[in-house]
Amino acid sequence: MNYDFQETLRKAFEQFILTQQNRFPAGEILKIDLHCHDFNSDVPDELIGRILNVPETWLSSKKLIEKLTGNGCDTFTITNHNNARSCYALQDKGLDILTAAEFSCLVPDFEIGIHVLAYGFTPEQEIRLEKLRKNLYHFLEYARLHQIPTIWAHPLYHYSVKKTPPPSFFNKMLVIFERFEAVNGQRDTWQNLLVKEWLEQTSCAEIDQYAHELRIDPQQYCSDTYRKSMSGGSDCHMGIFAGMTGTYLHIPDLQQRLKTVSRSQLALEAIKDGRMAPFGTYQNAEKMTIAFLDYACQVALNYKDPGLVRMLLHKGNTSDKLISFIASNLFSEVQKHKITTSFIRIFHDSMMGEKPSFFKKMAVKPIYKPVFEEVVNIANKNKESGKQLIDGYYNSILKINRQLYAILTKRLEKKLKKSDGGKYFKDKSPEELIEQLELPSSIRSYLESDNKGKSINISDFLDGLSFPFFGALFILAAHFTGVKTMFNTRPLLRDFSKRLGRFEHPQRILWLTDTFGDNNGVSVFLKEMLVEIKKNNLPIDIATCSQTLQPEEHLLVLIPVKEFSLPVYEEYTFKIPDFVELHNLFLSGGYDRIMCSTEGIMGIFGLYLKHAYTVEASFFMHTDWLMFARKVLNIEGHRLDRIRRMLRSFYKAFDHVFVLNLDQKNWLSGSQMNLNPEKVHQTGYWVSARFKPVFPNKKKMFGISEDAFVLLYVGRISKEKGVLELSAIYELVKQKCENVKLVVVGKGPASKQLKDENPDAIFIDWVSHDRLPEIYSSADLLILPSRFDTFSNVVLESLSCGLPVVAYNTKGPKDIIRNGKDGFLVSGQQKIPERIITYFNNKEKEIFKRSAIERAAAYNPQIIIPDLLKSTGLNGWENFMSDIQ
Repeated sequence: MNYDFQETLRKAFEQFILTQQNRFPAGEILKIDLHCHDFNSDVPDELIGRILNVPETWLSSKKLIEKLTGNGCDTFTITNHNNARSCYALQDKGLDILTAAEFSCLVPDFEIGIHVLAYGFTPEQEIRLEKLRKNLYHFLEYARLHQIPTIWAHPLYHYSVKKTPPPSFFNKMLVIFERFEAVNGQRDTWQNLLVKEWLEQTSCAEIDQYAHELRIDPQQYCSDTYRKSMSGGSDCHMGIFAGMTGTYLHIPDLQQRLKTVSRSQLALEAIKDGRMAPFGTYQNAEKMTIAFLDYACQVALNYKDPGLVRMLLHKGNTSDKLISFIASNLFSEVQKHKITTSFIRIFHDSMMGEKPSFFKKMAVKPIYKPVFEEVVNIANKNKESGKQLIDGYYNSILKINRQLYAILTKRLEKKLKKSDGGKYFKDKSPEELIEQLELPSSIRSYLESDNKGKSINISDFLDGLSFPFFGALFILAAHFTGVKTMFNTRPLLRDFSKRLGRFEHPQRILWLTDTFGDNNGVSVFLKEMLVEIKKNNLPIDIATCSQTLQPEEHLLVLIPVKEFSLPVYEEYTFKIPDFVELHNLFLSGGYDRIMCSTEGIMGIFGLYLKHAYTVEASFFMHTDWLMFARKVLNIEGHRLDRIRRMLRSFYKAFDHVFVLNLDQKNWLSGSQMNLNPEKVHQTGYWVSARFKPVFPNKKKMFGISEDAFVLLYVGRISKEKGVLELSAIYELVKQKCENVKLVVVGKGPASKQLKDENPDAIFIDWVSHDRLPEIYSSADLLILPSRFDTFSNVVLESLSCGLPVVAYNTKGPKDIIRNGKDGFLVSGQQKIPERIITYFNNKEKEIFKRSAIERAAAYNPQIIIPDLLKSTGLNGWENFMSDIQ
């Protein structure tokens, strides 16, 4: 795993902060958090918050000042959104507070919204600023005229991913602003360092050039055109981290000045003159996760239903309103559960340093004791500061999450055993289960259970699961929201770092899969991919979930928190990872894109990571699940259409889809699936170098004479693989060819039937891949009766060993086999015996064998991997190609 990028950021940031700390004499500074909020930030900028009618915080001014004081601040301000009510209220009580607010301003020529901090204005001036904020230029002109200092807050945040601001926007802002928030406590270190680097790299000549190009007179907006000052602020809304990030203000002869001038007035002078030095700590997503978790707790405790009509009529698209509707119901449901709300209240109080009472400790059930103890630890850690506080809080949250997972999975398993849930699924056919995937449009249908047992009583089933479920959900949602907030502008950060030539994020792929140690085609391919990754040190790590696999270089193994099987597919065990662990793995590994190989839990979580971290996600389509549903589960008609629509929604959610044959590519980009053809890429497998011709030895491998003609089948012995056709094919061939033997290598649910129908055939159980080259080399022709395979590793393994193949003219095989040269492609079952007999009588078998080896050589990693990397957008793929070659 690569930690170099985060370590580079940490060292650079700590050096920057150390330099800033030493700029001014220790006895001549005021310490202030220039960006913090309390309950008067009551109208959130985020649309969903406005739809739900919730404020950004319920934090009182008193608690905020207490927290700021506790973290060492000696001068105070409150920068609520678009108002200074808290400042005025505290001033009326006799407190020395610098008047300030954070104004949401519109840059009209770019149609981009930004946040601007303003200080030292009067109530009358605030009214004017509020009216002018819809045009940033008018706002700044007024502020300049009335000597109201402004700071551009978090310059690289608050933009839509779909509309990344162009370089000209930043050039213009650089000319018209003279103060910038370079250290924001709610943004990650990467973003903060890019702001700092941008300001430090800008020269006076560049400012003049931008002003000339944009036809701007900087004096309209700035008192000093070339002075670009940097500030810091916690941007804390919950109060937990208020004052941990902020600004040192230099006041020459401070002690003497304090005798006649207030701290707030001295602070205002220093801000105007740019005598500022930011302070703070290195951070990733931990602070944001903690802050959003506490915010979710406060919402749950204080939430009031905004009303459905309000939601429907409010500004926003369907997606915004649907999310708001789900969130509203979630919070309303939480408030109905006493244990859950009691814990949330204790958790929030502990975050603010208030320990639970003795009676609350006594009332906790034994199963929740470990969770409660960690909450108490959080309260104890409140006295710490800086990194110790953040790490202490976050480690306790991770422990609580694991404990909740354990309680939830244990109770869920017990519920399923006790209730009719298990019987419910087992008694249903695959078609009936697919039918149940449709959600009723009637709300009453979710609340009532009919007499025919068509549904599970949700209320009874969830009893006892609510607390661990909601607790784990809140923690995961806080992680998602935290990184989403920080990395929502990732395209901008990526472009910005490239433009500056500093702190460019590494290009690394996290490859997610539900299967790796199993005996299937996906696992075989991924194991070969891992070999190439290691050999060429490719920027790819494979992550899977397993109790038995051991991690190794480039292979990350997560221990499942729960394993289960479905009645319709009992042979496969689904493994559920700790989602928070996987979430953090993506960040700590320095990845910037995702590849998924399975449509299961890991594939779904890949989409979660895509949206959380604002990265591209690709899907490698190994299996034709529509064919599987039809051939194995016997699903037809409108139920099959439902599966197709589900698959379409899933695949369309990815930025790229990789397929293994031309049929799949045409199907996905055709009218049934409607994927963008430019996003669908055909790729392929390759096989291990061990697959090469060896000296044939039929006596050793099969116990038959060397002159026998061997028909070989290798693979899973199951209905969908077409193995039941082998009996008829073998019988017809025996009628025309003497001394022919059918050899079947593999096992599966149809093994007994196939053995009963072919008592003279040779059956070999699963063998190691090391033995397969000898088996292929000792056979004469491979039969692939499957119409199901999307590629078929078996075909490529066979050709690599010089063994021709007869297969149906479908999907994967028809893209690999050259009919009549290295094998045969047939249109129907009756044609297979004809081709076998023709080949049996062919005197030029060696030509076929040489052609087979030649064809297999075209499928190698030297060609496939570079093309794959290029299609994922991984820059520098040509270097990987040259390395591989």
